[in-house]
Amino acid sequence: ITMGGTIDKDYPRLTSGYAFEFGDESAATRILNAHPNLGVSFTSTSICKKDSLEITGDERLLLYREICKVLKEVSPSSNHARIVVTHGTDTMVEPAQYIQKHLGDHCASIAFTGATKPERFIDSDASFNVGMAVGATSICSPGSVVICMNGNIVPAESCVREEESGL
Repeated sequence: ITMGGTIDKDYPRLTSGYAFEFGDESAATRILNAHPNLGVSFTSTSICKKDSLEITGDERLLLYREICKVLKEVSPSSNHARIVVTHGTDTMVEPAQYIQKHLGDHCASIAFTGATKPERFIDSDASFNVGMAVGATSICSPGSVVICMNGNIVPAESCVREEESGL
């Protein structure tokens, strides 16, 4: 599930400089499609394409509803749903904690991730973080909501953004 954020920012088509815009395809979709031997199948849904500082409460509610929809579609024969949410890093912790608090008991491993540089940049951390989030959903127990960034998997309920580093 994609919410926008730096990970999805793209080079501008009509303007010059650093006035980024969001492209048609999400970064997570490009990253996962680039791996022909990926051990999971996936679908991608976009809730919005915004910088996380511009995401509204209504859009966070849409995210919650989309996760609930995915959970209703989980096959009884599967162990659990695996959900990755790409989100801007400035406000990623708050929706992850909201999801953890309001979902109650659920049969999913949910991993939030993002990037400090757009996926289109050669030195972006996007593919590392998305891969880590996909992997985290395979090892975290059902009912988990975690943040996956920069080699760390942190339970949402105990995650705090460090003001000095911004991480």
